[in-house]
Amino acid sequence: MHKLWEALKVVLIVAVIAGGAFWGLNHVLHPSSTTTSTTQTASSKKTAKTAHKKRLKLVAVGDSLTEGIGDEKEGGYVGQIKQTLTNKQHLTVTTTNAGKSGDRSDQILARVNKSTTLQHQIAAADVLTVTVGGNDLLQTLEGSITSNNTAKNNSTVAKAQTTYAAKLTKLFNRLRQLNPNASLFVFSIYNPIYVNFPNVTAITDYVQQWNEQTQTTLDHYQKAYFMSINTVMSHGQYKTAAEIAKLKQASNSTSLTNLTNATQINAAVAAESKDNNLISNNDNFHPNKRGYHVFTSKLYQTMMAHPAWLLKK
Repeated sequence: MHKLWEALKVVLIVAVIAGGAFWGLNHVLHPSSTTTSTTQTASSKKTAKTAHKKRLKLVAVGDSLTEGIGDEKEGGYVGQIKQTLTNKQHLTVTTTNAGKSGDRSDQILARVNKSTTLQHQIAAADVLTVTVGGNDLLQTLEGSITSNNTAKNNSTVAKAQTTYAAKLTKLFNRLRQLNPNASLFVFSIYNPIYVNFPNVTAITDYVQQWNEQTQTTLDHYQKAYFMSINTVMSHGQYKTAAEIAKLKQASNSTSLTNLTNATQINAAVAAESKDNNLISNNDNFHPNKRGYHVFTSKLYQTMMAHPAWLLKK
C-alpha cells in the first residue's frame, strides 16, 4: 500500500509539472482573452488609421499606348484598370486619359504645360500613369536603321538616348511639381516587330537600352515605379526558350537596312505574316485587347504592391 501511494505521488507530481508546462506553452501560443482583446483593439486602431479610400482619381498621360490605340472598345489599359479597381477594390474611380498618338516625351510635356485643365487634373490625382519613349526611339531608328554601319547606328542611338533622358527629366519634374504626392507608375516600351524579326538583335538591344534609361531616370523620384512589359509584349505567344529558338530558326536574317521609313517596315512585318497574339493586326504595332490586359495586369499588381495611393491620409 505504501509503495502504491508513493507511485501515485509520482504520477501526481508528473501530472502537475506536465499541466504547468502545457499551460505555459498554451499561454505562449494562445494568449489569454485579455491579451487577444488588447491585440484586437490595437489591430482595430491600426486598421482605422490605414482605412482605404472609397474614391480614386487616376490621370494617365502619354502617347498612343495611353490613348488606347488598338483597343478602342475598352479604352486600352486606362479603361481596363478603371474596371479592375472598381470590381476588385470596390472603388469609385475617375479617370482622365491624356494620351495622344505619336507624342514624344517633349510633346507630352508641351500638352501638359498648355492645358490648365490637365494641370488641375494632375494636381488632384491620387495616381499618375505614364507611357513614354516609344516615339522618341522610333524617330531615332527611322533615321539610323537605314545604315549598315553598326558603330554609327550605336552612336546615333546613344546620343539620342542622352537627349531623351533630359526630356524625360523635364516631364517627370513637371508632374512632380504639379503633384508631389501621387503615386507615379511608368510603363516600359517593347519591340513590336520581334516576332517577325527575332534575329534583328539591334532593335531588341536599343529597346532594352531605352527602358533602362527610363528606369534610371525614374529612380530619382519618390513613390515612382517602373513597370516592364517588354519581354511579355515583344514575345507574345512565344514564351519558352524552345519556342523562341524555333521562332529564330524559322525567321530570316533581314537587316531592315533597306527600309527607309515606318510604312516600309510595317509592310515588311505584314509580309512575314507571323502574328504576335498581343499586338493588333491592324497596324502590327499597338497592343490589341489581350495586349492591353498585360498592361492592366502589370499596373494593378504594381499598384497593390505599393498601395500608398489607396490609403487615407
